[in-house]
Amino acid sequence: MIKPDARSNERWDYRHFLQVFCVLLCCVSLFAVLLLLENNHDGHITIESLASWYGWLVFTSLILAFSIFLIIYYTYYQLLDRRLAVVGFAFFVAGVFDTLHLMAYLDVPGFPGAGTSSGKPVTYWLLAKIAYAAGLFLMTVMPEKGRDRLGRQWKLVISLLVILAAIVLVNTVPRLTDIIYVSGGIKTAGKIIIAVVAAVYLHCACSAAATYMKKRDSIYKTLSCAFIIMFFCQLVTIGITGMQDIRNILGCSLKFIAFVLFFNIFYIQGIRQPYNLLSKAKEELKEYASELDRLVDKRTHELKKVNERLVADLEVARGIQQAMLPSVLPQTEFVSFVSGYLPAENLSGDFYNVIRIDDSNFGIYIGDVSGHGVSAAMLTIFTFQKIMSLMDEIGKEGMTIPSMVLEHLYDAFNSANFSEELYIVLIYGVYNVETGIFSYASGGLNTSPLRLRPDGSIQELDSRGFAICRLGDLIKPKFSNKQVMLFPGDKLILYTDGLVESKNSEKKPYSKERLKSLISRYHNWDAKIMTLKILEDVKQYSEKINDDVTILTLEVSRPFYNEYS
Repeated sequence: MIKPDARSNERWDYRHFLQVFCVLLCCVSLFAVLLLLENNHDGHITIESLASWYGWLVFTSLILAFSIFLIIYYTYYQLLDRRLAVVGFAFFVAGVFDTLHLMAYLDVPGFPGAGTSSGKPVTYWLLAKIAYAAGLFLMTVMPEKGRDRLGRQWKLVISLLVILAAIVLVNTVPRLTDIIYVSGGIKTAGKIIIAVVAAVYLHCACSAAATYMKKRDSIYKTLSCAFIIMFFCQLVTIGITGMQDIRNILGCSLKFIAFVLFFNIFYIQGIRQPYNLLSKAKEELKEYASELDRLVDKRTHELKKVNERLVADLEVARGIQQAMLPSVLPQTEFVSFVSGYLPAENLSGDFYNVIRIDDSNFGIYIGDVSGHGVSAAMLTIFTFQKIMSLMDEIGKEGMTIPSMVLEHLYDAFNSANFSEELYIVLIYGVYNVETGIFSYASGGLNTSPLRLRPDGSIQELDSRGFAICRLGDLIKPKFSNKQVMLFPGDKLILYTDGLVESKNSEKKPYSKERLKSLISRYHNWDAKIMTLKILEDVKQYSEKINDDVTILTLEVSRPFYNEYS
């Protein structure tokens, strides 16, 4: 059976067993009335007109028995209860014996042992009683938990073998029926069998009542009532003298009532209770889902507030980051600087600046930091502040040596408490207006500066270098200085990877080749217009700006300064 929810033992209360007491009282009263009627008639009462009712009662009991078997058989793999399996197949075996008994009693033509004078119907009748009692007894004594080693097919095969063996035994051993039955009534051996069966049902009734007291499951109370009825069914039939005996009709009626109770119990266990449990589980799941929805709504509201605060913090960080970018770049009669910037939707980490070191030298840097969001903004601020502080640490002369600036930035980055996955890439250069020489060192920026000549030809500058990262304990990189001579009309275009990696709707990048083609086409325009054209082209090309697009353009506007110019 399906294991019910265990409940704590409660103090004895007769009201819990009111149903059992009523059934017991009715059965005792019915048995007393039977004995009283027999005493008044000086013996057993036989009514031939009740014979047809007997056939119908046996037939309906058979329907109930086979129904119980089918319920248990087809729910076997869902319940996997070996106690129920024993009951189901016991009802199958007993039902077959009852069928053989009924066919022999009705004198079916060609059926072995037909006729009411034969002892074979009584033998099958007793075999059915034994099978019913054995199955129900095993159900009450078997432990609830345990491995069922045989499947339902093997149990069915064993049941059929038992039936076949019994049929062969009844039909080949005539002495067996002679021991049980004699014309005029059941012999002592048969009465002993019925008495033993009655004792089994009495034990089962007490066991079911004890289980009910322990678990408070109403199924066990109903089961106890059924066992009491079956007990009195056996008592009534002990003294039976014939098929028309009123004891036989009364016993069959009690059996029918008990089978109705059994059917109700096993129907609940095999079919209705799983569906009730399923329905209860659905209701609990519905309540759980409602509670979950409520919790999700609450959590969503909390996350919305957190997100609003985060967005506000990001906007503040974005404002701080963009405030660090210079709004006005230095301009002289010898050189001009132009910047272009397209911010990404997310907070990114591009930065650039132009600082005047002295009358002849301008420090120029452009770069990017790892990641996005607040960490990128903080790295940008760190880079700005550190480069500006180097003016005091290494002096103006040191600021004119790009490799020295990057070495100090590398050391400062490794001294800070940054995570190992963070890094900075940049190019730092110095343009001397007296010599026209642009000296630079690469800190791992993955874009090549482009030198655009007045004739539209383009030179890519070497940008190989080591990134500013947390490897100070392992590596001490050597940042090398590189130089290029810029002539009047030359433009030097520095940019971050957000420009060339911007993608269109087909996921194709903007590419360095497209950039070179564009600046070559607009080589006659000044740096400001050229920078605007580049930004317009990127915006038109890109479906979405996922990374900052930063451009820093240097344009040599006059011959180099000298003391005579």
